[in-house]
Amino acid sequence: MNSRERMITALNHKEPDKVPLDFGGTLATIITRDANDTLRNYLGLPAEDPEVAEIMCNTVRVSEDILQLYKVDTRPVYISDPTAGSFEFKSTDTFEDGYGVTWKKAGPYYDAINRPLKAGTPDELKNAKWEDVSDKTTVKGLKEKAKLLYENTEYCIIADIPCIGPFEGGCTLRGYDNFLIDFYYNQKFAQALLDKITETALIKWDMLLDEIGEFIQVAAQGDDIGMQQSTYISPEMYRKFIKPLHAKIFNLIHSKTKAKIFLHTCGSVYDIIPDFIEIGLDILNPIQRFAAKMDIKNLKKEFGKDLCFWGGGIDIQKQLPFLNKEEIRKEIENTLNIIATDGGYIFAFTHNIQPDVSPEKIDHVFKTFLELRSYK
Repeated sequence: MNSRERMITALNHKEPDKVPLDFGGTLATIITRDANDTLRNYLGLPAEDPEVAEIMCNTVRVSEDILQLYKVDTRPVYISDPTAGSFEFKSTDTFEDGYGVTWKKAGPYYDAINRPLKAGTPDELKNAKWEDVSDKTTVKGLKEKAKLLYENTEYCIIADIPCIGPFEGGCTLRGYDNFLIDFYYNQKFAQALLDKITETALIKWDMLLDEIGEFIQVAAQGDDIGMQQSTYISPEMYRKFIKPLHAKIFNLIHSKTKAKIFLHTCGSVYDIIPDFIEIGLDILNPIQRFAAKMDIKNLKKEFGKDLCFWGGGIDIQKQLPFLNKEEIRKEIENTLNIIATDGGYIFAFTHNIQPDVSPEKIDHVFKTFLELRSYK
């Protein structure tokens, strides 16, 4: 099988020849700048000035030489962040994004220090700075790129996350504390903000899929709803406020492409997985396996017939920085034995590779996986 056939087979809940591998296919399965630099140096690859992926997370796009070295099955097509084009990591300590959020450098990352929707009033929302999502120059050339990948390569093509999710967007623009309180005491404003973010997402997806919908196999959306112990809001609150908006986004995607829908949402989301399935989700990422109720054996048993799992191969919080090489090998083998059975699984780290991880370990994970990935 080639990479595209392998991915399609796995995503249809059948066992391909080998477990598929993703690295860099989405903004949630990528690498930080410092980790990328040290990995390239360790591998003897030339230094580079990589393409910025997400400024706030200090992540960069994975270059083709590494993707080929590790036999990665995925390739992304994406709307580039216009802010990132002229961004200099070394000289910029503070910047303002397209929505008026001010970000300040904090270690290797950027933290929000000023949120634009402080008052939480309708007038404030009406007059808020907002990204111009009607500008079709943002998708210029993507159709040609996707078509070239589709016709001239055998990789699985992913429409990478083009927009922030409604819940995460509300938290970012309003501030987590304020927005979570809004769900109880300022519900009309919360709903208006969620609707506006969702409208933006629908415009972006509509514009993107008009260009590349016929060529992609996966459409990726993000919306972080989980924490370590639970979801940020109750399942009942999710069903009232967020689920209908996710359904709108998923319905639009399904109406414009045959691609499977991928949702990145960190943390413990076990309690709302049946809701995801009900509204048409195909793939859950990242399988943060040490969050509450996210044991991979139980997830596979309960939801494996309806949902594909993408990630969870090695946990970047409690495993990758601390396990030795033999322990990593045993963990990969155990993971594949549990969750890759009957297909429905794509191997990836639980999230972006962080700057404190040694290149030896990163390389060891990939090479070990490549040894163990064949279905027996």
